[in-house]
Amino acid sequence: MLDDAAAARMRDAFDTIEEAYEFMLAYAAQGRKSEESKSSGPSQIRQFLTRFRAATQDLADMLEGLQNDDGGVEFRQRWLDDTRGIRSVIDLLLAQPSISSEMIDNTNGLIVMRSFLTDLFFADHVLLPGR
Repeated sequence: MLDDAAAARMRDAFDTIEEAYEFMLAYAAQGRKSEESKSSGPSQIRQFLTRFRAATQDLADMLEGLQNDDGGVEFRQRWLDDTRGIRSVIDLLLAQPSISSEMIDNTNGLIVMRSFLTDLFFADHVLLPGR
């Protein structure tokens, strides 16, 4: 089980990921052929994807540091694999010159995205103390 500080850090990562995913759902529905360019910095979709990626990296760091005494070794390993997978997808998106709604819609539908989010929801209820 996680101590309070680790649980709070993990919940912060969960909240960041959930917020970014909700934005991705909305962005996918907008039918954009390309992202809006902003001379003052990255577009909103890039900001949310960057935060999503950072939260998954933080989550991966936490998963790698967890003790293996609670019987969840296999689950954590599979979740870590999903975390690496979704980070690679986000990296591919961020490398594109422009991110369309269709790209995000396809990302939202990926099995690795669904698996990763299901891992996250499961862990929220099993690994972490009740909210």
